[in-house]
Amino acid sequence: MGDLVRVLSDKGIQSFKGYLAEIRNGSTKAPPYELLTDPWSSAKIQWEVEIERRDFDSKLEASRFLYDRFRMLPYLQVDQNIGLWSWLSLYYFELVCPRNENGRRLPGQDCRHIIDLDFRRYYYHLLNGPYNIYKLHKEKAPLLLSGPLYRTSTFYLQLASRQGFVTNKGVMEAANLLYYDFLNGRPKIAALSKKKPGTLFRFIIVIQQLDLTYDLYSMNGEEVLNLLPSEFDEWHPNKL
Repeated sequence: MGDLVRVLSDKGIQSFKGYLAEIRNGSTKAPPYELLTDPWSSAKIQWEVEIERRDFDSKLEASRFLYDRFRMLPYLQVDQNIGLWSWLSLYYFELVCPRNENGRRLPGQDCRHIIDLDFRRYYYHLLNGPYNIYKLHKEKAPLLLSGPLYRTSTFYLQLASRQGFVTNKGVMEAANLLYYDFLNGRPKIAALSKKKPGTLFRFIIVIQQLDLTYDLYSMNGEEVLNLLPSEFDEWHPNKL
């Protein structure tokens, strides 16, 4: 049997922030799961949404699961609801902040667990960021949604933090076609090189230049790829 989703109150969020600060400073205390149900720190939501603690193989699997649970709810009740996603981050804390080999948790910045609505940090949230990418692209963003929840890849940081990239379906499809190894189910790590031609960093620069001349939002992935110079050919499986 699952649990009904709630939201953390302002007091609950402050207590959660306090816990993050403690473990950031070396504390090994257990997550304050009591905040999830205590009326002092949390509250019910208008709709009954049931979830359960489980393992997810990737951000893609977790995002698909959460999207299935929340897709029928009003946008304003879900997407930027700080209390909701803080509650979910604490609920799935073992997945977003597991202990390392030394028994320590490394939470990083608060915005990885509590949404920062500044667009430059919005996608840093380890659950909400992937959820919103999945909402936009569904199964067509494996490059950004691969890997465990607690690990934020360079592909994710470079693309998700740029609104003109992450919201553009054609650009995102092109990036996936270039830099995701569909045969082996993983990103092409060599594409993060700053020395090889046609890598992710060149892709970002070239797309920014093309955006000044072309309506990239009106294009699909293949059409975007056709605009790229020949240095990108080696990364495109159809041009090998």
